[in-house]
Amino acid sequence: MDLPYEHAKKITFTRRKIPVSPEYRPLTKIAQIVLILSMASRGKSANLLKFQLFNWAFKSRERDRILLLIIQDPLITPPLISMDPSVNRALQFAVADKLISFSESTGKFTLLSKGEEFAQAIIKETDIFNAEKELLTKIGLKVTDKVISILFKERLI
Repeated sequence: MDLPYEHAKKITFTRRKIPVSPEYRPLTKIAQIVLILSMASRGKSANLLKFQLFNWAFKSRERDRILLLIIQDPLITPPLISMDPSVNRALQFAVADKLISFSESTGKFTLLSKGEEFAQAIIKETDIFNAEKELLTKIGLKVTDKVISILFKERLI
């Protein structure tokens, strides 16, 4: 079909707002990151793979269950754990906003006092991030660097 573009004097485009799912909004991811550091990380520090693992688990109750099974027996064959670029972006924003810091020598992100205040405010609220808080409470400090390295070892080779 031929369109008569040559007869058009002007073509205009109107940029429309596109809704972004809450799970991909940076503030949602930042809130999850500070909760992970506050509730489920030794020394309030964690590496990127830990954030990606929890991000994967936060997406459904079935994944919560699988993560709990993996913690009990890290040698079971884990499902493919996807890497979400929105987590990386949220980490950059959280560092820029001084909620967390990044150590190049250890490769870990550490919760700063401003981030801890944010995490405590989220924990006190009873109507937000309930599924995430419930999972992090169940898991506590059981997701160690050793568990993470076993989980991702096969995937990284």
